[in-house]
Amino acid sequence: MSSPKLYTLFFFFFLLSTQASFSQETIFAKDYGLIPNSFVDQSENMQKALEACKKSSAKKLILEKGRYDFFPISASKRILFISNTASEVEWPDKTKHIGLLIEDQNNLTIKGNQSEFVFHGKMTPFAIIRSSNIRIEGINTNFERPTMSELQILSSSDSEIIANVHPSSKYSIQNGKVLWYGEGWYNTPELHTILSDTVQGINQYSSFKPFQEANAEELGVNRLRFTGKFDPQKYPVGGILSMRNTIRDEVGGFVYRSKNIELSDLNIHYMHGLGITSQFSENLTYKNINITPSKGRAITSFADGMHFSGCKGKILIENCHYKGLHDDPVNIHGTYLQIVEKINDKELLLEFKHHQSFGFDAFLPGDTIGVVSQEAIQPLGKLIVEKVETISPRKIKITFQGKLNSKVKIGDAVENLTWTPEVIVKNSRFEGTNTRGMLVTTPKKVIIENNTFFRTGMHAILIAADVNSWFESGAVSDVTIRDNRFIDCGYNLSSNNYAIAILPENKKIVNGHFVHRNISIENNSFETFSPNILIANSTQGLKFIKNKINIDENKPAFEAFRNNSGKFIVLNDVKDVIIKDNQSNKSDIYIELSNSNKKEISTDLKTTIITN
Repeated sequence: MSSPKLYTLFFFFFLLSTQASFSQETIFAKDYGLIPNSFVDQSENMQKALEACKKSSAKKLILEKGRYDFFPISASKRILFISNTASEVEWPDKTKHIGLLIEDQNNLTIKGNQSEFVFHGKMTPFAIIRSSNIRIEGINTNFERPTMSELQILSSSDSEIIANVHPSSKYSIQNGKVLWYGEGWYNTPELHTILSDTVQGINQYSSFKPFQEANAEELGVNRLRFTGKFDPQKYPVGGILSMRNTIRDEVGGFVYRSKNIELSDLNIHYMHGLGITSQFSENLTYKNINITPSKGRAITSFADGMHFSGCKGKILIENCHYKGLHDDPVNIHGTYLQIVEKINDKELLLEFKHHQSFGFDAFLPGDTIGVVSQEAIQPLGKLIVEKVETISPRKIKITFQGKLNSKVKIGDAVENLTWTPEVIVKNSRFEGTNTRGMLVTTPKKVIIENNTFFRTGMHAILIAADVNSWFESGAVSDVTIRDNRFIDCGYNLSSNNYAIAILPENKKIVNGHFVHRNISIENNSFETFSPNILIANSTQGLKFIKNKINIDENKPAFEAFRNNSGKFIVLNDVKDVIIKDNQSNKSDIYIELSNSNKKEISTDLKTTIITN
């Protein structure tokens, strides 16, 4: 055969092999029945496409732009125990209904091309389980009927309220009472209620009980009149009431035992249950995510925005926007399990104590655990897990290498130190929540920079740790909070309305022991209606330097929240503190100090000492 013919034949086979390679690299969702704007249930077709990606080791799944609907009846179903969700009493069935399930899969990017995923009933939109190198990008999500009902007050008196119901909030009037319902569900009488002033950006706790006791009648399409007993000041004209039940039976997304996960360019307009929950996963990058309401609604999340429990590696949150949530936009923590029996010096029986966190694999062989005292949250040693035995969803028995500290007693707690993350949160905006902006407790390095915290109802940043209530671990040792803006935060907390709070829930002070260490707050801007800026307990190595503070106690929007007994900075049981080079428009700012030696405070401010 001549040389030109050989080259031609070689080139032909090269093209064939290239085409075959490309067909394995990329899967097109439409080839598996995922046709946009069909308004039919795409749950099964989505799983077919994902299964094809797994079988062919495809690296991309591409969707055509458009609307895709997902229903729980044909969704993927998995029994999952997820931190901070419903207890076994509240909701015994732990089955989650998952629209997009990535399970035991690696090296895949899902490109949504700004498609809209619409979920029906109660669902978990996506789950990534035991997978690695997964990226989801370019998807907008919403619910056909969000499980949050909303109405806006048009007129208000002590005997009558007229309100417009949001078109997505389905209701029925039965015997003069309003009943909220959705696709396969209805609300129980116990409704968690928030009042939103979307003009001022203020969210307050409220109650729907007066409306439930009143007589309800329709005046027109989505317009209701309630006749009963009301306090017009609590239900002002223009205010938006949002109501929901309290059962966290699904989540906004679930990432579990997975590694190198990226969520990018997502617009999330509603989540039912807890938010995007990442549990025992490693290296998580969440960028350019907007968790914000749409279509005239005030609320976008039933509870949290992003929740991280027992993760490790690096968590990066960048260029995200959180607005309209019934709970914290970001919460990062581990879990304390309480010691209920000392079997011997190498075995412990542990129990999940908070009613909403239980059943998950908190420890694996090889993990390093830390033991802390119940009263002081004081470290009592580290051990390596050798064996784990599940006794029940609430109780586990662990066997470890080495011997237990003789000081350890029943009631003390154990945390997983292997699964603790480094955290970076930057260039993001937190607003429209009645609770905190973010909570973080991890011993690894934390950087919170270039963010805006706008009128969060509670502390903009809370660093806690407790072994008596939520059992969210643990102690921080390297936190930098810099170049952020804090605007009118804490209005729901009365005299405790500090923008930044370092409040471990230790019940006992131990000389020389501090729960938290090495926290630097620098170059931030505080623009606030309240003089309360910072409160810190049980902290060693605290810096508050080069911050700018502008206090305006006469802002009309905060007349009802005003507190004139502010302290600026309150410190209790602290050591190695530097407070210098800060600028303020108030000349009478000062520090209140208790259970501490004044020599441990280096400051250019006036210090008031209170000995307890």
